[in-house]
Amino acid sequence: MGIKQDLAIIEAALYAADRPLTLAEIKKLIGTSSETYVRKIIEDLKKDYNKRGGPLCLVETGKDTYTLRLNEEFIPKLEGVIPKIRLTRGAIKTLAMIAYNQNISQAKLAECRGNRVYDHIRQLISLGFVESRPYGRTRMLRTTKKFASYFGFEDDMDKIREEIQTRLR
Repeated sequence: MGIKQDLAIIEAALYAADRPLTLAEIKKLIGTSSETYVRKIIEDLKKDYNKRGGPLCLVETGKDTYTLRLNEEFIPKLEGVIPKIRLTRGAIKTLAMIAYNQNISQAKLAECRGNRVYDHIRQLISLGFVESRPYGRTRMLRTTKKFASYFGFEDDMDKIREEIQTRLR
């Protein structure tokens, strides 16, 4: 395959994927082992989108993960078209506590936020924003890569707390 076809395959994959793609996944898609080659194609594609000034941009969402996203200025204009995830104020507060604390126990969360937190947790897990694992008689909660991608955080879960603090300043 040539560089043009590889570029087209990468662009199509980024468009079609419902999540950011890793560098390893992209290398596998075009059948190469060269990170340098893939990074060059991604950089060329990114420059092309920036030069066009259109509605899409290619962004690195974390270490070696990439996605196509709407440019910020188009979001208000597409208000009625973009599907929204509806979260109650309580669910948003619960999600914020989980994101800020990373690996918080469900019991501790219920102690802080009250019993409605269990409904919030179920909703957040079903949306794929939170993962839960058994921990003694309770469960430990943390955010997922989908959460990081959806809300534009770096993919490194440990850096989310720092990013939240920075954004709140």
